[in-house]
Order: sequence, then structure tokens, then C-alpha cells
Amino acid sequence: MKHLTRAIIAVFMAVLMGTLLPVQVFADTPDYISEVKVFMGDYSAAESEGYTLLGNGSNPVDLNQNAGGGLGSKGEKAVYLGYKTTQVRSEAISDLALMNMKGGYDVAEYTALMNQQMKSQILPFIEKFQATIDEYRANYASNNRSNKQRASYIHDMLDKMIDDDTGSGLGTLLLNPTKQELGDAAYNALPDAEKKQHADLATIIAQSNGQATLMLENLLTRAADNNSDSWIDRFAEINYDKLVDFTGMAPTDANKELAKLYDDDAYLLLQQWNDLSKELLSYDDAVEKVDNYVVPDLEALKAEIASVDKDTDAEEFQRLTEEYVEAQKKEKEIQNCTEIIAIYDMLDETDYGDGTMLDFFTQDYDEVEDDVTMLYPLVASLTNGQRAGLEFVSLRELMLIAITTVEGYGSVNLDEIEEVSIYDGVDRGIYEKGGVALTSDAIRTKALNKVQEENSKLSGWSIATIALTGACFLALAGSAISWAVYASKFKAVAHEVNLTLVELEMAYPRINGKVVHWSLNEALKFSDKETQALYKCYAAKSAMCKYMTVGFGIAMIVFAGITTWLTWRDMCAYYDVKFSPIPHYMVDEKDIIGYNKKGEKIMLKNQSAYYKAVDCNRTESDEMFKALGTCADMNGDVGRQWLALYAVKNEVMEPILASSLKVVVDNAQIPAGYTTGIHMFGSDAAFNLNSSLYDWNDSAPSVYIYFKTDDSTASTTGANFTAGSLALAGGAGLVLGAAITAIASATIKKKEENKTAIA
Repeated sequence: MKHLTRAIIAVFMAVLMGTLLPVQVFADTPDYISEVKVFMGDYSAAESEGYTLLGNGSNPVDLNQNAGGGLGSKGEKAVYLGYKTTQVRSEAISDLALMNMKGGYDVAEYTALMNQQMKSQILPFIEKFQATIDEYRANYASNNRSNKQRASYIHDMLDKMIDDDTGSGLGTLLLNPTKQELGDAAYNALPDAEKKQHADLATIIAQSNGQATLMLENLLTRAADNNSDSWIDRFAEINYDKLVDFTGMAPTDANKELAKLYDDDAYLLLQQWNDLSKELLSYDDAVEKVDNYVVPDLEALKAEIASVDKDTDAEEFQRLTEEYVEAQKKEKEIQNCTEIIAIYDMLDETDYGDGTMLDFFTQDYDEVEDDVTMLYPLVASLTNGQRAGLEFVSLRELMLIAITTVEGYGSVNLDEIEEVSIYDGVDRGIYEKGGVALTSDAIRTKALNKVQEENSKLSGWSIATIALTGACFLALAGSAISWAVYASKFKAVAHEVNLTLVELEMAYPRINGKVVHWSLNEALKFSDKETQALYKCYAAKSAMCKYMTVGFGIAMIVFAGITTWLTWRDMCAYYDVKFSPIPHYMVDEKDIIGYNKKGEKIMLKNQSAYYKAVDCNRTESDEMFKALGTCADMNGDVGRQWLALYAVKNEVMEPILASSLKVVVDNAQIPAGYTTGIHMFGSDAAFNLNSSLYDWNDSAPSVYIYFKTDDSTASTTGANFTAGSLALAGGAGLVLGAAITAIASATIKKKEENKTAIA
């Protein structure tokens, strides 16, 4: 088997060195929504920015139709939705949700939640994990050749992971005291340049991407254990009775003390028992697969793929890339088989109790569960650093660590593996103070239960001047009517006086031979007393009503002018909404539909999904930029509240199909085949973007955007490969070259003096 093992080493060392061709293959993969952007008013830049505008056919649809207000409002502003697509499921948007300005979210509660998480989870973990870091440092500075070589290998691997805040690789950075070890006072007193020599482990653990965090914890655990022997060697010499004797206590007290010391870690190992046992029992099948494996010529296959034009000969390109992918899968399978063989052989050659370690590790799960104390010696054989990282390495990895030789670590060349930021793919804005809000059913319900008083459109002064204008109008009307009545009566009395005047002129045209011109007042003197009284009364009242009418008319005009000005001012103030900032992120605590390892749908309870506010084309010169920045408002900045759109990319959720996006105007009926769309947080039902709850026009047409998601659990044909990418060495394959070299040593010739333990 010696020649075959060496061939496998060559294959997997080539894989580790990152010689893979960047290839991306999609077989009947649908287009997903990868990015959305809102264009308010002007959408001329959408095409040049690579966005397709949502619409009916080629006509973009205004999502804010006739939603503005009346006198004093900011008028109308059209809103359009642009989107980009991808065929990579992990890059797809899985949900689009809305939050209104007065909705149920809480910035302070999110900040408190993060602070609590830091205090209750991250800082205690760092304190516990310090033992692992200490052992890594001790091994890196050790005179023990095996330990130093192992720590040096881990150091070089960790240095491929860059902390952007310091610009250093984690391997070098963690050789120095961390910020947490120095303490805040001592750390803050350092010059900025010197601060960069000390890792802020709390920030690294809290903010780095999940893969980087697990790799860091996994690698440091592998670098732990600064003893001269391996945990397997120590385990072979320990049993439960010896542990009892070591305590120096009575058996009953010793049992309690040992349970306190080892029970939790023993159950961590128990959880992995079946996985390792099944792999060991598949030994014969693994040997057969390895014996029959033919190493493919990947270089030739890469060259052949590179020679094919995927646009003109798509079918051939597809066939070759699928062949390449299958070769990769087969390599991984053979890697797995060779590891099983090496572990099996090592355990079979190591005595333990009345049998071998192979007998011990292939015991039935139920037997071990019934007496978990049999795992106490295994836990006791691990160092404090190894135990602190026990959640990040598997039993299988512990086995590989124990059989990896110093030559195995020394033979690996990591120069061609690219450096990668530990924050790669992480939007660190979610950790900015005040930029993130928390929403949940409880918070939203609390917001809905608040009684909100709607401000009146008109101020007290406006209402008062309206009342005065009305009173003046009524007074004007009353005086005008009275004027008309008294003028009519006065006219009737004056007519009688005129008759008297005519009679006088006829009876006395001349007096003493002179022509006499009688006046109305002279004629009035010859009228009866009643007529005289009525004439004077109606003349006075008519004159008074006339002046009152003119006065009230002038007053009404003045008050009407004042009322108009005050009303305009009040309406402008009413429509001039004071927008609060839109949180850049909305953390939604919700139950999410995900998938288990079998591809079955499961409910993931109380997940926290980070939704990011969708951007828009608002610029610094726009009125609302200071308050809202570039966060989109689906009401176009002219509504009674902002209505912010949020998007999330969550791989356990189903991605949105680009072809399914559908906008429906002035029709509340759900289109056939659709169940959801752009919705409010807390509801799956598509929401009317022109709701009068948030805009001014009660009669504006409804606007709904519906979408469907891809509920297929099948992965795409092919994969993404990045030459030299550290991601290639992720997970259990991080020490691939070392492990495979160790397999050769363990299978061909076991060298006890070079065996080492990896924590």
C-alpha cells in the first residue's frame, strides 16, 4: 500500500497548495435577486449601475403613485425599485421587509442585547480559552522539536488570517498579550502604533466571520499541549481507578469530584461517539476505495477546460467542469478514507485495558452512555488548553493530531495560500453604536398598543382667525341685510315726504311773486309727526348699517388674509415631518424555516436575522440626506412617516427568484401562485406600499410587490474555486498536508519518537 499512499499524498498536497482553476458552473440554476436599490424621482442612472427596474414589461412602475399631500405638502415623488441578479444561492437575497418610522423597533434594546452577549458569552469564553492561547505561545517558544514545529505550522496558518484593525496575521498577533490580558487602562495608554501589536480578542471573536472564528479556535486547539507525549500516550496509561487514586479521597467523594471535573467534557465527546465509531467500522470499505483509486490528471483537465470557449461550446464546457467537480469530490472521499485507515491502524496497534484502543472506540454508544465515566480518563489525558477548545475539534481530529509527525508539519509549504481578512463577508456596520435596531413580535406589539395622538393640521391661532373671519362674515351679512331693510323702509317714508313736497310746490309755486324751491327737509316739516319720526329713524339706522357693513367687510378681508397665511404656515408645518434616522440594520428575532443535513425543512426557533437597509439615490444635496442618509424611503421622503425597505441574505432561508418579482397596482387580489411579497416585519403578507397609514392620500391606488422563493434544497452543479484561497483548507482539512503525511508515517512505519499531540 506504500506506493498508493504516496500517490495520495501528492494529490492532496497539490490541492492544499491551491492549484485549482477558478471555475463556476451552473446547471439549470435560476436567477436570484442579489441586490436591490431604490431610485427616487430620477432613475436615469439605474441602467449604468447595472440595475433592472421593476415594472410592467419595459415600463418602470412608480411605486409611490399619487401619495402626496395637498396645500403645503412636498408634492409627489416617484419611487422605482431596481434589482440585480445572481445564480449563486449564497449571494441571493432571501427576504425583503418593511419598517415604518413609528414601528416596533428599539435601538437601545439591541445595544443592551449586544452588551449582555459580550458580558455573558464572549468575555467568559476568552477567559476560558486563554489556556489554549498560553499553550500555543509556550509551544512556539519551546525547545521541544515536535511541539515547536507544530506551533510554527499553526502560526503560519493563522498568519494567513488577517485582522484588518491591526493589519497583522493572527499567528503573530496572538504571540503578544491581548487587549484583554493587558486590561483597558494599560491598553488605552499605549500609542496607537503599539496598540496594533495586541489583538482585541473580544472584537475578533464577536465580529469575524463564522468560518474565521471556527478556524481560529480549531487551529489554536491543535497548537495546544506542550507535553512531550501525546494525549493518546497519556490516555493509554490512565483508567478510572487511577483517577480515583489520584484524588486521594474516599471513593464516594472521589466520584463526585471527578464528575465535577470531567462530566461536561465527557458528554461533549459522547456526542461525537457514533460518528467516529461508524467510520472506524467502515475500514474495509475505505481500504477497497483507496486500493482502487486512480489519481486523475487535474492539470491536464484544467488545461482542457481553459481551452474551451464556454460561450460558443457551452455543452462541452459544462461536461468538463462537471468532470472536474466530480474529481474533486472523489479526492475528498479518498482523503476521508485514508484518514480512517490511519486512525484505525494507530488505534489497533495501541493497547488499552484488556484489549486495544480500537476495541474501546468501537464500543456501542449505549454502553458508553450508560457509563460515561469511562470517558473521564480520556478527558483527563487532555491539557487545559485542549479541553478549553474541545467544542472546536472532533474526536476524529484529535486522533489525527495524535498521529501527525513532526516531518508532516515541516513538509507543508503554505506560501501559495492567499491571506484573507477574518472579517471577509461581514458587514461590520452591524456593530456600530446606534446603527442597529432590534425588532420582535413583543416590541412590535408594544408599539401597536401605544395610543398615538395625531397632530391637528391647524394651530389655535389659525382656528381663532377662522372663527373671527366667520364671525365677521356673519356680522357683515347681518348688517348688509339690515341696511337693505332700513334702506327700503327709508325709501318708502321718503316717498311720502316727496308727495308732500310735490303738493307744496304745486300749492305755493310763488310767494310774494318770487319762485320758491321747496327742499325735502322743508317738506318734512309739513309732514305729520309719525312720518317725521320714521324718516329720521330709518335714515339713522340705514346709515349705521351701511357703515357697519363696510367695517365688517374690511375686517373680514383682513382676517381672511391672516387666516390664509396662518393656514398655509400650519399646513407646511403639518406636512414637514421631522424624520428620525433610519437604522442601518434591523435585527429580526424570528423563527426561520431552514434545512437539516438530510435536506428536510425544519423550524429554527428564535433566530436573529440581520436585515440591512436598502440604499437609494439620495445625495448630500437632498433635503432629507442629513436625517436619512442613503437609506431608502418607499414613500419618497414626502410621506407622513418614512417606510424603509430592508433586505437579508440568510443561507438557511429560501432565496428570492428574480423571475417571480411582480408589481400589482390598484388591485388587492393576490396573484395566482403567490403567497408573499415585500411585507412588514412580523407578517408574511405583501404590504400596500401606498398605505394611507404612511402617506397622505387616502385615495391613492394600492401598490403591492409579490415574489416567490426557491424552495429547492438541491445544490448547484459545480462550485466556486479560488486559486490559493484559505477557504479551500477550511474545516477538518486545515492540516491536510500534515495529516496525509502522517498517514504515510502511520501506515508504513510508525515512529514513536516523532509522534506529537495537536490541541
